[in-house]
Amino acid sequence: MKRRECASLIILALAAVPALLVAIGQVYVTGVDGIRLRRTETIDLLTEIAVLFFLYLFTIWKIESNRIRTGAVLLITAGFLWIHQAFTAMILSGAYVLVLLMLGARIRRGMDREHRWREYHVITGLADFLLGSGFMICLFCLGSLFFGCGITSFRFLTVVIAGLLAGYRMMELRAAGDSGMPWKRVPQRTMISLEMSICIALMFAMILLQAGRMNICADYDSLHYGLRNEYVLDNGGGIYENLGMVNVVYTYSKGLETLLLPISGLPSYGFFLSFQIWMTVGTLIAAGQIVELFVGRRYAVRCMTLLSCIPGIMNMSITAKTDSMTVFMQLVLLLFLLLYIRRQRSAYLVLAVDAYLMTLVLKPTALVFSTVAAGTAGLYILLTRLLKFRLKGSFLPSCIYMIPMWLLIWYRTWLHTGLPLTSVFNSIWAALGFTVRYPYRFESLPSNGGSLISIEGLKHILKRIYGVLMAPVGEDMAHVRIAWGTPLLLLFLLLVCLPVLADVRRSRQKEKNTLICLALVFVTNGLMSLMALYLLWQVDGNYFLLLYALSAIMAVIVVGKLKSGFLRGSICRMLVPFILFNVTITAVSNWGGTLGLTPVKFIHKGYYDHMEESHELLAFYGNEKIWDILAENPRNRVVVFGEQPEMLRFPCSTQSYTDIEGSGGNFNLSSSPEALADFFTFAGVDYIYLGSGYLKPGTDGFRNVTGLLKQGYLMDLLYENGNGLAVFSSDPKNLTEEESEALLAEFTEKYWPGEQQ
Repeated sequence: MKRRECASLIILALAAVPALLVAIGQVYVTGVDGIRLRRTETIDLLTEIAVLFFLYLFTIWKIESNRIRTGAVLLITAGFLWIHQAFTAMILSGAYVLVLLMLGARIRRGMDREHRWREYHVITGLADFLLGSGFMICLFCLGSLFFGCGITSFRFLTVVIAGLLAGYRMMELRAAGDSGMPWKRVPQRTMISLEMSICIALMFAMILLQAGRMNICADYDSLHYGLRNEYVLDNGGGIYENLGMVNVVYTYSKGLETLLLPISGLPSYGFFLSFQIWMTVGTLIAAGQIVELFVGRRYAVRCMTLLSCIPGIMNMSITAKTDSMTVFMQLVLLLFLLLYIRRQRSAYLVLAVDAYLMTLVLKPTALVFSTVAAGTAGLYILLTRLLKFRLKGSFLPSCIYMIPMWLLIWYRTWLHTGLPLTSVFNSIWAALGFTVRYPYRFESLPSNGGSLISIEGLKHILKRIYGVLMAPVGEDMAHVRIAWGTPLLLLFLLLVCLPVLADVRRSRQKEKNTLICLALVFVTNGLMSLMALYLLWQVDGNYFLLLYALSAIMAVIVVGKLKSGFLRGSICRMLVPFILFNVTITAVSNWGGTLGLTPVKFIHKGYYDHMEESHELLAFYGNEKIWDILAENPRNRVVVFGEQPEMLRFPCSTQSYTDIEGSGGNFNLSSSPEALADFFTFAGVDYIYLGSGYLKPGTDGFRNVTGLLKQGYLMDLLYENGNGLAVFSSDPKNLTEEESEALLAEFTEKYWPGEQQ
């Protein structure tokens, strides 16, 4: 072993081992997760996942017959999903993914007149999914805009499209014979090495870990808005209907939510969440394809396995947040740009533009991170004179619906708010002449404040870097811990720097150009991540998903290009304790904070009934009659004076008082009973719900409700177990002083308030 290789190993060990030990100490020894790790639910989860891993390992490694191996893997997977009440959800969402693939494939075949794209190839599949998803979103937007179509219509349309595509494809395959069925040419027997078997088995086990607990891990944001699309996005009149929602979360770009309208509004949240798991699988595949461009398929599988063990990436697969599909599309964008540099086919460039547009409709902050990635690669292509666009075979017709898809999603936000995009861009739109419409109020970029060029600023950024790389402790790191890259991210960053000391294989010119472009994107994304880390007060780990993925991709490529086999092997062995640590971190962390898997059940409906769970929860809080009244019409608009997100789970269009006067809302609307009544009239509010113990004497909320009551805006009050439900009337009843006092006395007697403030 050369001195440089020895020095490389020593440096890696001196940095990585202490980082891992510090993380274990601060997370498990002195941190709260040590208690969570020892809980029975966590131990049961880890035991079950270990059994699942060894079942997969035995099946993949020992069974050589491809048919028997595939059947055994499917049987193990189906059994696990069934007992954890996730089988039907995964099947239905998987079928919807298949419909999008088939639709995209039909569009691609229409543009690929020369048949240059290989059927049933991974890269072709990624292009098909992108094209199909964009077309479906555009179709749903047009249906909403011109015909007021709702979820029921979109479900019917999806079934019709699926039937037509399946029928047409079957006729094509029958006409093509065996030549159109490449799966028939797959060898009957294949041996898979122990190392690859371990990687694949671990990847499958980590994916199923998320599927096994998705039903019990619904988080605050998901229950707040992401899982209520049938009430807060499309309440029967299409996505452009103004539902009177004032909080910023209801105005975000709703590309993913629009795409998933056909599987929204079902009795289980699992149908929506399981689609997110498929998107995470897509993220792993896209990352693997990027690695395969440089160092081959074996390293691609290794990269996919490493990513499947990163809690930050995997925990996003069971939340309704849009990050999983966003990072998937960002990697697809990068993959097609790299393919364009490598192969100079214009279709890749157009597909990259399509992927960029897709990210813009998924998440507001994608405007920053996607633009930086695409802009970096685009500038590199221009400056190196690699841009040679040919119209023929370029897939340019896809822009005919991809550009309108982007504009139609942003049009919804503009129609309601006056701004094309909300979140942290208010000051930018104001400078461009846009005006915020009533009743909205948006904040500018939430800055941490201070100057980086100071001792305090330097301490601040170093503390946060320490938190992200080694131990996310502290109030401002709470959301990093549940979507953490772990010290594995530090090891990846060190591995990226390894060519400084160790010898690597030289690349051909085309490969070199591609690698330089990828490295530049990695650097610019890292700089943007540092900027976000410094500026934002509340840092979320999901801001760094693309950084996690790019770091893993770059690290695996570097290891794959090392000349020394001993050094490669030593690094792989060094990764083992990090992977084991990451598995435990994944087990104890998720956005919902729940431990364990969905309780095992052998006889059930095939899915976890969240609607029934919501009914039971609200009935437990004494709302049986109130539930029945509100359930009569899902288009009832209700303002909830109660704890969110629990009290938002009535089966109708609900928003909370916190939505109005709290973070992301407009506190001016709650400045007086009159201002609140004006907003309720504008929003078309039907009912006011008063949760027991929520309103506290001495608070603005209490004064506003009693003010509305005395002024005659609230009628037909129903009290149930300390809770209240009132009909809101925009035309207040003229009450005498005696009537007002009588209503107030009844309210004081029958509503159970919280403690005096």
